[in-house]
Amino acid sequence: MIHAVIGEIIHVGANEAVIRTASGVEYSLVISSQTASKLSQLHGDAKRQVRLLSHLQHREESMTLFGFTDEEERMLFLELIKVNGIGPRQAMKILSGVQVRAFIKALDANDLQFLATIPGVGPKTSQKIVLALRDTVTLEMPKRGQADQGTGTLDRRYEDLVAALADMGYDKRQVVSVLAKLLEEHEAVLAGKTLHESEEFLFRNAIIRLG
Repeated sequence: MIHAVIGEIIHVGANEAVIRTASGVEYSLVISSQTASKLSQLHGDAKRQVRLLSHLQHREESMTLFGFTDEEERMLFLELIKVNGIGPRQAMKILSGVQVRAFIKALDANDLQFLATIPGVGPKTSQKIVLALRDTVTLEMPKRGQADQGTGTLDRRYEDLVAALADMGYDKRQVVSVLAKLLEEHEAVLAGKTLHESEEFLFRNAIIRLG
């Protein structure tokens, strides 16, 4: 798997970026117009050292590399292509038509009307997206290696704990929010614990908070 492509931007089109790596290999990546807009604004050293996260679609007849400026965009792309009837190209069209955070906020609010206005979605697809992703993709989606103060963002190390509490019937969004607050409040205590000990501590206290 190609996790990311790092190098100099050679070309940026409406839905394509070409990056030349230090080894001299040039990669063509399919990108959203949102990403294209960000890349086209880069100049100087920023343009010569770009890192695009990627996803490789491998078919018998072809291989297509999709590029993303950040983990949130790639995360949403990977979730969208899990929805029945949505392929990588349509997922990119959706990402081109809306900011990631705006999409997730609409999903979290069950705003079918807004989702249906996004290019590549429509009324029927918006319903399928909500049914498939509302309990999976939320504003509190974990970010790698980060525990954001009071915003409901969790380190990915606690994904198993989130899943365990969600399996017990608790709302996933509420679980993530509660755990984030516990991490903030007990940062000093948890600093001296192993991951297993931290999970046990957080589990006991989360149960109390969640009622």
